[in-house]
Amino acid sequence: MINSLPQSAQSVIDAYWKLKAAENVYVRCPYFRNPRSGRDRWGLTAYSGKGSPQEIEDELRIIEKLENVDFSGMQESEIRDIMRKRKLGIECSGFIVRVLDAWTKEFYKKPVYSLLNFKKSGLGWLYSKLRPFTHVDVETLVLPKNAREVEDMQSIAPGDIIRFNTTIDHAIIVTATERDDSSVLRKIHYAHSVLEDSGEGVKSGLIEVSGTNKNGSSLWGWQESPDTGHTINEKGSPRIYRLHIMNSSL
Repeated sequence: MINSLPQSAQSVIDAYWKLKAAENVYVRCPYFRNPRSGRDRWGLTAYSGKGSPQEIEDELRIIEKLENVDFSGMQESEIRDIMRKRKLGIECSGFIVRVLDAWTKEFYKKPVYSLLNFKKSGLGWLYSKLRPFTHVDVETLVLPKNAREVEDMQSIAPGDIIRFNTTIDHAIIVTATERDDSSVLRKIHYAHSVLEDSGEGVKSGLIEVSGTNKNGSSLWGWQESPDTGHTINEKGSPRIYRLHIMNSSL
């Protein structure tokens, strides 16, 4: 039995995989991390690592003119290199939030940021109102007011977030689960945008699950596409979270 994200959310993932650079020319979105400070953080959302596929595509049209090139005659790798030079891409939390945003707009008729609690330190509450997508990071998503930790691995569901607390806080989103005839979880599909040696970007992945309960289950056999020789499990021990707003929509 396969349980998947709503099509509205999956369509956002598909759009990041195939950004339209020109007629019949598509580009997989590269990685760019949201600046923590400085004027770049207050620029266009597309240049903050938080842009929607449409916003990024709009900027591609402008970049093509600024670079005085014709994307219709270029390879995907060449266009991705220009995007990285121009700091146009998506980071892990920006990717997740845009996917969840499509879900909440369908289920709640509201954008995801209107359903989240933000950190209240300093002027953070004001900034989150002025530029909500820019100010949603992994830490915000897993705040106790926004999410609970999933301890029983067998209960993992699409929309859950798997967090890797590394030097750069990173998370992936579960896109689908596969269970056997006894309803035992066997496979977890996920997607994320990740920084690697070559500044990789959007990838999909598959996790094999062994065991049948929270004490005996473990994650193994991680695979990712495109195969870059790296998978996210290299980043350390994962922790699983479920947003409270997802509970009633699963």
